[in-house]
Amino acid sequence: MKKSGLIVAALLLTGCQHFSRQGDSTTEPERATDSPRFATVERHFCLFDEQIEDMAYNCDPRYWLNRWIAAANTPWSKRKQQLATLDASKMGILHAYILALPNDTPYQIRLRTQLAFNDIAPKLTPSAQEVINVIARAQNNQVMELESALVVLEQENTSRGEKLKTLQQDAANLRTKLEELLRIEATLMDKNRSTQP
Repeated sequence: MKKSGLIVAALLLTGCQHFSRQGDSTTEPERATDSPRFATVERHFCLFDEQIEDMAYNCDPRYWLNRWIAAANTPWSKRKQQLATLDASKMGILHAYILALPNDTPYQIRLRTQLAFNDIAPKLTPSAQEVINVIARAQNNQVMELESALVVLEQENTSRGEKLKTLQQDAANLRTKLEELLRIEATLMDKNRSTQP
């Protein structure tokens, strides 16, 4: 009964929506020209609206893209050294975030820089937030989720491997005890035969 009521309600809503679309066909071209619901990159692109003292490259996306390209082409050992020299300023946090994006960055470092970046992300301009979300953040989060899942699977496999070793050891012990019992039984049977006339 509940299912049929839901189906009827869905059909009514669909029908009403269909009629409202037909009557509102003159506004379709207007909707297509409306601005999108997400931020877009304008000609003048800055990371932060306000000018920040330690942000010499606030409005220079080429600088940040070149930092990202350099990070992607730098081995982890060198990026690790660079990370150690950065401070907790917004510029330092952005540099650290970029240095931690390549796939060979250890999970803990990647997570630490992502959390630090999350603290300053709301202060970015909407277009900068959108660019970073599309280009880096979503993929970085997905990589961290996969790495986290791999760690859990490795721990589970290690645990199962240890349990398997324990079971194999228990089976070996039982086999040894069974062989001892069989020897004792064979000895008793031999003694029993020798005492019979």
